Amino acid sequence: MNYKLLLLLLVIISSCTVVSDMSDDVQSLDWTIFRCSPSLNGYTERTLPDSPTLLWSKSTKTRTVASPIVYNSIVYTLDRKGVLRAFDEQGDSSVVYDFKTPVEASFVVQDSIIYVGRIDGFVTALSIPRQKVVWEYETLGQISGSPNLIETDGQCYLTVGSYDSNMYALDARTGRLISQCETGYYINGTAAVWKQYTVFGGCDAWVRMMDMKTGTIADSLELDVYIPASPAIMGEYGYVCDYNGAVYELKLEGNRIASHRKIVEVDADHANESGGLVSMPAVTRDAVYVLTDERYVSCYERSTGQVRWKKMLRGIVGECSPIVCNDKVLVCTKDGHVSIFDTSSGNELWHYDAGEQIIASPAVVADRFYILTSRGTLLCFN
Repeated sequence: MNYKLLLLLLVIISSCTVVSDMSDDVQSLDWTIFRCSPSLNGYTERTLPDSPTLLWSKSTKTRTVASPIVYNSIVYTLDRKGVLRAFDEQGDSSVVYDFKTPVEASFVVQDSIIYVGRIDGFVTALSIPRQKVVWEYETLGQISGSPNLIETDGQCYLTVGSYDSNMYALDARTGRLISQCETGYYINGTAAVWKQYTVFGGCDAWVRMMDMKTGTIADSLELDVYIPASPAIMGEYGYVCDYNGAVYELKLEGNRIASHRKIVEVDADHANESGGLVSMPAVTRDAVYVLTDERYVSCYERSTGQVRWKKMLRGIVGECSPIVCNDKVLVCTKDGHVSIFDTSSGNELWHYDAGEQIIASPAVVADRFYILTSRGTLLCFN
C-alpha cells in the first residue's frame, strides 16, 4: 500500500466536506458563508461578551452589499465594483483580486477557493493563494444570492440561482454543470442545502426543493405572497418568511416537503406595508428569531409558535438578518444600529451606532466579530 497516495486521496475526499447545521466549532477562526452554515440557519455556539469593544475600523469608501467572510483569520470583503480585499487581525488590508465587474451577492470559501456570483451572470472560482481564476461558469442572468456548497457521495456541489430563472448545481472543483432546473421566475436569494437537495424561494411565491444530482424539482409549495429571502434549515425543518411577514415551518422528509404550517400569522391589515419583510429568520433548537413590523426583533417558540418576547430596535429593519450566538442575538438595523439581546429575556445587553447603513450580515469567529457597512467600513469588535 502506498500510504502517501492514500493520504492524498483522503485529503481530496475531505476537502469539500460541509459542516452540518447542528455542529459548530466554537474555537474556529473561520466564517465561510454569510449565515454560518450551508443550512443558512444563522446559529452558532460561539459566544459574544455582554459589552464588546471596538478594536479597529477600516473604510474603503466603496459601496458594499456582500457580507464579509473569514478564512484562516483573514477577513475578506467584496465591494460593489468587484474588488476583493483581505484584512488581517490588525486591520491592515490588501487587494486580493479585481473582478472588474459589479458584485452584490455574498460569497463563500472552501479549501482556499472563493466562489463568487457576479451581476454579469458569471460564477467565478478564485484561488486565494495564487490569486488566479480556477474556473468560470456563465449563466444568462444576474446573480444576487450567494453560492452555497454541499458534499454528498463524494461529489462537491456548488449551487447558485440566477435571474435567468434557473437554479444551478455545479461541480465545485471543475465548474462543470451537473444539473439545473427552470422555475419560470428569477431567483433572488441563496438556496439552503439539505442532504442532496437545495431549498429556495422565488418571486412567484413558491418554495422549491431541487435534487442537485438530477436537477428535478422533488417537491414544491406555494405560499401566500412572494419570498424575497432565503430559507433557514435546522435538522429536519425549514423556516421561510414571505414578504408580508408570515413565517412558515416546513417538515422535510425523504425527498419531499411532508407537511407545513404557518407559525407566525399576519393578517392583511397588519402586513408589512413599507418595504415588506426581506430578512431571513435565525433558528435554534427551540426558537425562531425574526425581524418584524419595521423595527422589532421577535422570538417565537418553534413547537407552539407562541411569542417568547418582542423588543423594539433602535432603527428600521432591513436585509441584514439576525445571528444567534449561543445565548445572545446579534442584530443590525438598516440605519446602522448594532445591538446584542439576551435570548432568554430579550433584554438589550449592548448597543453601538455605526452611523452608516448596514445590509451585510455579521461574521462571528472565536474571539471577535465583524460588521461591514454599506459604505465599505469594516468594524472589528472583540
